[in-house]
Amino acid sequence: MSYSEQMLDALAEGNVDQANLLFRSVLEHDDDETKYNLAEELYALGFTGQAKRLYQELMGRYPDQDDIKTVLADIAVSDGDPDAALNYLSKIQPDSEAYLESLVTAADVYQTQGMYEVSEQKLLQAQAIAPDEPVIAFALGELYFDWGHYPQAQQAYAQLLAAGETELAGVDVQARLAATLAQLGQYEDAIATYEADGINQLDLNNRFQLGGLYYLVQDYRAAIDAFSGVLEQDQSFASAYLPLAQAYVADNQPDMALETIQDGVMVDDTNPDLYALGADLAIKAEQNDLAENYLQKALAIDPENLTNALAWSNYLYLAERDEDNIAFLNGLDQEGEVDPQINWNLAKSEARLDEIDQAREHYLLAFNRLQTQPDFLHDIIDFFQMTGAIDETKAAMQRYLQLVPDDLDMQERYDRLIAD
Repeated sequence: MSYSEQMLDALAEGNVDQANLLFRSVLEHDDDETKYNLAEELYALGFTGQAKRLYQELMGRYPDQDDIKTVLADIAVSDGDPDAALNYLSKIQPDSEAYLESLVTAADVYQTQGMYEVSEQKLLQAQAIAPDEPVIAFALGELYFDWGHYPQAQQAYAQLLAAGETELAGVDVQARLAATLAQLGQYEDAIATYEADGINQLDLNNRFQLGGLYYLVQDYRAAIDAFSGVLEQDQSFASAYLPLAQAYVADNQPDMALETIQDGVMVDDTNPDLYALGADLAIKAEQNDLAENYLQKALAIDPENLTNALAWSNYLYLAERDEDNIAFLNGLDQEGEVDPQINWNLAKSEARLDEIDQAREHYLLAFNRLQTQPDFLHDIIDFFQMTGAIDETKAAMQRYLQLVPDDLDMQERYDRLIAD
């Protein structure tokens, strides 16, 4: 039994230390053909370091063996050394049997570096040599998809399917075509293409993508089924919890949405968006302790997120914790132009604490950017009227009624004000 065979037996038994010792004997005693075969086995098993050592030794003795160069290039790519990979590939001449593979590998290297034009050039050169080779057509589709050239990607995937190629490199070509159609905004066609595969045949990632498409076309029940199907197969698929909860909200099932959020934060407690939506749902369900807990966690994860900060401020205002709200808002980093919602929230709490001058200042600061929002105008009308600012009340009412002409209650208030 050769040392190579003994080494492979040791690896099969999980005895890595013994395998490493035997590898030294391989280098010293086994013949080149045995070493070449062992290198193939080691590369397939993921022991690329030792495979690389063998291939480099063999290339030193057989410099014209181009298939060794392509494997060494693949290993260099895996090692994050694209320059070494391209150096190996550049030594393969056009008359070599390995030249076609070298072009495809080089294209992949250039693609990972974002050099899409060069990658395309290599693949088109390869396609000119082997126009019917599906691997090249697939590589072009992947390049164009990654590049954002979706019409070309669509054409490549469609041609593969027309030729009967449904899976390449472990990738479902039909699903890839569906993803391309989605990127082109052809959501209905993308859904139909996913469904043609058979929903139950889709892997988790593709079923997840299909759920997102159902949501986009407002088929919320189908979205719920798709996302739920993902989680039934894999509860650790963290990305599915938020869109599933959003689909439940859109389908008017807030209880199920909140339950989904509670399950989701058990799997992923680092997603502030999960906590933010959960807090909103908890507030509406009058579960104030849960809402407060979720809002604080959202802020702890992403303290710079203004949306979550304003959600916490809104919660404090609803809870009539006006002093806490004012202190919190004043403590925010407000470099540059202040968000008008901050000034509005400050004004509301200050008004309720009878800090009229401060409230007026903040209402006016918010006015320029919020004067087209009926909710804000309604609130500032109440404030102006409460403080006796008659002219400002009239002006705000006129602006409000231009936006909401069918608000009869406000029209009556305006008529009474004018009559007085």
